[in-house]
Amino acid sequence: MADGRRKSKQNRRQVAAPVGASPRTMPPQLPKLANVQNVNAAAYANGGRTNLSDGSMFPPGEPIIPTAGLVPPDGGPRQWAYQVGYNIAQRPRATEQTSFEALRNLASLYDGIQLCERVYFDILSRLEVRVQPRRELLTDGEDALSAKWRGPAEIIEAFLESPDGVQDLRSWLVAFVRDLLEIDAVAVYRRRRRDGGLFALELVAGDSVKPLIEEHGRTPLPPEPAYQQFLYGVPGGWYTLAEMDYLRETARTESVYGLSRVERIILRVNQALRKQNFDLARFTDGTTPLGLIAPPADMAWTPEQLRTFEQVFNGLLAGNDQQRVRARVLPPGASWQSQTGDDPLVDFDRFLLNVTVAAFGLTMDELGFTDTSNRSVGQSQEAIVYRRAVAPVTNLAASYLTRVVRKEFDPRYTVTFAGVDEPDDFAARASAFAQLIPTGAISASDAARLLRLPVKQDVPGYIAIAGHSQVVLVDDLIERGLAAVAASAQAAAGVAPGQQSAGQSAQDSGQGAGQAGQASTAGQGSTGGDNGKASQS
Repeated sequence: MADGRRKSKQNRRQVAAPVGASPRTMPPQLPKLANVQNVNAAAYANGGRTNLSDGSMFPPGEPIIPTAGLVPPDGGPRQWAYQVGYNIAQRPRATEQTSFEALRNLASLYDGIQLCERVYFDILSRLEVRVQPRRELLTDGEDALSAKWRGPAEIIEAFLESPDGVQDLRSWLVAFVRDLLEIDAVAVYRRRRRDGGLFALELVAGDSVKPLIEEHGRTPLPPEPAYQQFLYGVPGGWYTLAEMDYLRETARTESVYGLSRVERIILRVNQALRKQNFDLARFTDGTTPLGLIAPPADMAWTPEQLRTFEQVFNGLLAGNDQQRVRARVLPPGASWQSQTGDDPLVDFDRFLLNVTVAAFGLTMDELGFTDTSNRSVGQSQEAIVYRRAVAPVTNLAASYLTRVVRKEFDPRYTVTFAGVDEPDDFAARASAFAQLIPTGAISASDAARLLRLPVKQDVPGYIAIAGHSQVVLVDDLIERGLAAVAASAQAAAGVAPGQQSAGQSAQDSGQGAGQAGQASTAGQGSTGGDNGKASQS
């Protein structure tokens, strides 16, 4: 290495310096590489020598030589520092702090999460699947509902009515979204027919599937296995990317697993569960009575007499609603001390529920807590629910189904979901179109198509005249404009209106002569034919 550094210093070249500055030297450049993948190999061959520190004072220093064998042969970086032997048999998510089982249990035990999931499931029941051609494939004025496009679309829609061939689309989406919200792991197996076509999209429990990685820490490409299923704690089958799809809402570079909404608030969920246990214990194992009756200080009752009075008093009221609403006379000087008080930490319960609702992109109104809501607030919160809850989940499901449709059925189509449009979005767009239609910028038929409304008959565009009930068709204005342009051209050529130029007159005369010749020839042929018939007779 010392000899290499000596040779490097000897081979340094002089570089022109600014006026008044001393000349400086630059180290020899490393050989230009055809591919980045050879950078590490060049570093090994050059003894770790770079051009990062020579020729300057107080340099940053030479980087440490890459460790041989740590970099893959192609020189590309690892996506993340995965655990050594990651692919060797171990249960899914065993390398994470929170297991799939813990996430499932937390989601099932906390009623706040169950309420949020119920809102999602109710929204899914309103979805309407739509299969439409890609917009860039439609020509101007072409209707996506025409017979040309509806034929293949109906075949795709028939498949999506029951993606797995057993349950309907709503039930399929409920299971899809539930795994997405709780564990952020959705596994879908593509079952094939004998001819190789897609038969069904079968959901697999995401907590039973373990993603595999290759040496770069990324998902292996076919024909290598990309996923492995674990059943009863033992490894099961291997599946390639062509056989199984693995979806995550929150992808991470430092892990192959996602980050579910339950895991984001795992500390708050634990607090809520402990608070629920505390409240339950107050009613099951609590030792604080409903209240205490303090006898007067000068009452000379023995402990046995006090116990007898307590048993008689409680026995008279226990289970007797009529006696509980009647007035009772206590010994003179006795006082009642209530021990119930208000339910403790109710505000803390509300705080935990608010955090949970926010993590799921919902509002308290969606869960039925409308004590602090009004009409204006409710409308704004409904828009928040659309942007943060409905749109992300439906877009993820629609984009996945679009990829499947384009690969397995027809690449010209896109899958979308209707019935979950943003509040006031339709009204705002309709109002905008209503202002544009009278200006002639868009016709009523085109506006209806953009609003996804049925169009029974095309209506031409028009311009409304202010202060009058008449309208002018845009096509008529175009024709008038063309006529005006033609008149201007004739005027520039010195031709009076209603007259034709000499060239145009000659052209028209030639066309007239040709037509007359054709008529004469036709007349002669007809006459000859008649003469022949007369001679035969």
